[in-house]
Amino acid sequence: MIRIGPAYPGRGIPWDHKGKTEVAQILISCNRNRINFMYFVYVEDGGTKLVLSEKIGREETSHSMETVNFDYPSEYITRVSGAPTKGLVSIDFNYQVAGKFGGFFGSYETDSIETIGFYIDPLQKLANQPGEIAVGGSDGLEASGETS
Repeated sequence: MIRIGPAYPGRGIPWDHKGKTEVAQILISCNRNRINFMYFVYVEDGGTKLVLSEKIGREETSHSMETVNFDYPSEYITRVSGAPTKGLVSIDFNYQVAGKFGGFFGSYETDSIETIGFYIDPLQKLANQPGEIAVGGSDGLEASGETS
């Protein structure tokens, strides 16, 4: 599993949903500047059960509440963007098949989602070559993990 996320650790409260692999819906509270808090709705028990995550973020004031419904199981997240000084500002989606998704992680502060990342299995592995993967990029994301 490879962990792909922000290149800086963030200052906020960490959260981790590793192993929550099937997303059916995301509930997002936002204002015009950033995403303040969100919930994930995960599919469990072979597609027979929907489970609401804990609230990620702490802002309690009234904002716009948006619902992102996935075309489960074919839709997946392809891009997450944000800025370190503003918090998470957008999430983009696509309708294709990707490597195995392994869950989300990140951090939040009092008024916004600060960082977000995700776990994936690479599409291809080198045969019989266990080792570590570490990639840094200029886009503010980094990837690290182990192959097996």
